[in-house]
Amino acid sequence: MKGLVKEGEQFIKAKGQPDVRDAGLIGAAQRVEHYEMAGYGPARTLAKSLGLNDVAEALQKTLEEEQAADEKLTTVAESDVNVTAAKVAAK
Repeated sequence: MKGLVKEGEQFIKAKGQPDVRDAGLIGAAQRVEHYEMAGYGPARTLAKSLGLNDVAEALQKTLEEEQAADEKLTTVAESDVNVTAAKVAAK
């Protein structure tokens, strides 16, 4: 996780076209979301198998929140930031 955060920090500090940096930053943020989802899913499944239904439900809710955040980042990237970054990169 520290490496993922460091990667995001590098995009924040990077020089260059802001839209291209933003595209990189969104990608870094999505990698963090995916890392988190990769932890919550198996933890939820284990909680279910142990009969810890309240814990499993809480983990499922958190997993859904992480998925929603990832979807929002994808929407922003695909509808705006990546489009602009691609135009800048093509110049």
